[in-house]
Amino acid sequence: MNRPIVYVTQEVTTANYGPAERWGEVKFLAASELSNVPNSLHNAKMVTVIRERLRDFDPEHDFVAPSGSPVITGIVFAVLRERTSRFNVLKWNSRDGEYSVIYIDVAGASRVY
Repeated sequence: MNRPIVYVTQEVTTANYGPAERWGEVKFLAASELSNVPNSLHNAKMVTVIRERLRDFDPEHDFVAPSGSPVITGIVFAVLRERTSRFNVLKWNSRDGEYSVIYIDVAGASRVY
């Protein structure tokens, strides 16, 4: 079996992604920020690039590590949701300096509160 891939939503140049490497090979989905300009070609290209980079995402094996812009993280999960309802998310715990895994399945999810 191949080593899992950790898909980091956005590369932040000041962040240390060493702890994420414990979970698999790190691949970045985005490096730049989104544009505030309506109908931005940059934004359209970024979504296309994110889709391409997630092409081989395996929901049973791989992880998503949110980093950087929450909007880009939202786009990543929206793109993944087109293909699967399950995600392995690496949640950063700044107190302990490590990631923990959250297994999420949104299929058939309804109100829980």
